[in-house]
This record gives sequence, structure tokens and C-alpha cells, in this order.
Amino acid sequence: SGAISMGVWVMIANVNGFVNMITWYGDALNRAPVWCDVSVKLRLGFEVGRLASVMCIARFLADIVSPRATAITRRDRRQRAIFDYTVSFGVPLATMACHVIYQPNRFSIVRNVGCSPTSLMSWPTLLLRTIWPPVFAIIAVLYSTYTIYRLVRHRRNFGRVVAGAHSALTTTRFIRLAALSFSYLAIGVPLTVYSTIGNIRSSARYLEYSWRYVHSS
Repeated sequence: SGAISMGVWVMIANVNGFVNMITWYGDALNRAPVWCDVSVKLRLGFEVGRLASVMCIARFLADIVSPRATAITRRDRRQRAIFDYTVSFGVPLATMACHVIYQPNRFSIVRNVGCSPTSLMSWPTLLLRTIWPPVFAIIAVLYSTYTIYRLVRHRRNFGRVVAGAHSALTTTRFIRLAALSFSYLAIGVPLTVYSTIGNIRSSARYLEYSWRYVHSS
């Protein structure tokens, strides 16, 4: 379920970026305002959703190699799927919905990039948008570190450890899923930290939140 969620968000991000790049290649004219209204919300969603999905993958892998792991039942799979989809889609959807709280304008348009969300630096911006990608990235790194530790410690009977959980994963599938998760984290975490710091630095000075001020324009 975590891998499926990640695939959905990556597809949305690619389609969104492609349409924006093609539509606003060479200019920044407001030619599709309705699309921009949708596009900026999707961008907020996949900024959080991709890392939330990777966190779910990392959590699943950590559970498989945990010494407390037991045979995975159908009920366990259902509960895990509910948790993964709630985190991978629920938190991003909440982030998208809460954008209106700190959104001073409908959107901005950047040449060759397209529609971009706008915000003022205040506590709702930090709490409802900025903080979530780093939080999911850090949690995913902790899970992944634990998984690597267990793999190194039990490398000789790794296949037995994976088989002991009675999941649908074989050793090969486990390695592939782990490689996907670790590779994305190796690239995504530095970019997430860099992007978060860049967004904070590029924002205007911190403002005490006021609904009337934010929506005065």
C-alpha cells in the first residue's frame, strides 16, 4: 500500500509538472486560472504525499525485520493498508484543504515552471505545510536505519528473517523495495531539507497570523 501510494503521488507530480512546463514555457501569462487553482493544491499534496508514502514503506520493512515480527494475517494487512492510505493520502489532503488558511493569493505563475502556491510566513504556514515533509523524512530515515541495522546484524539468515513474517515478500522483493526506499531517501531527504530552508529564507518576515490581513487582497 505504501508503494502504491508513492506511485500515485509520483504520477500526479510528473503530470502536473509536465502540463505546467508545457503551458507556461517562455512566459508567465495567466491563461488557465482554473487549472492553476487545481495545480497548486496538487503540488502541496505531492510535496507531503511522496515522503509520507516512503515513510510507510520504510515502516513496513522495519516491521518485517523486527524481532517482534509475527506471521502477517489478513487482518494485519487490512489494518496496515488503512494506516498507510490514511497517512499517504489523508495528511496531504488535509494539507491541501488547509492552504486557504494562510493563502494570500490564489496562485502565482513562474516562467517555465507554471503555477505555484503562495503563502505568508506565519504559524499556520509552518504548522500546516512547512513542517510535514521534514517530519516524514526524519521518521523514514529512522525506520530505514533500523532496517539496515537488522540486515547487517542478521545478514547470514536474512532470508529466514523475511520468510518468518509470512508476508507476500520474498527476499528479492524485499531488497528491491528497500533499494527503492533507501534511494529515494538518499535523494529526497537532502532536497527536502534544502527546500524547506529555502522556502523559509525566501519568505517575507514572520508575521503574526491574521485571517483578515492574509485575505485582505
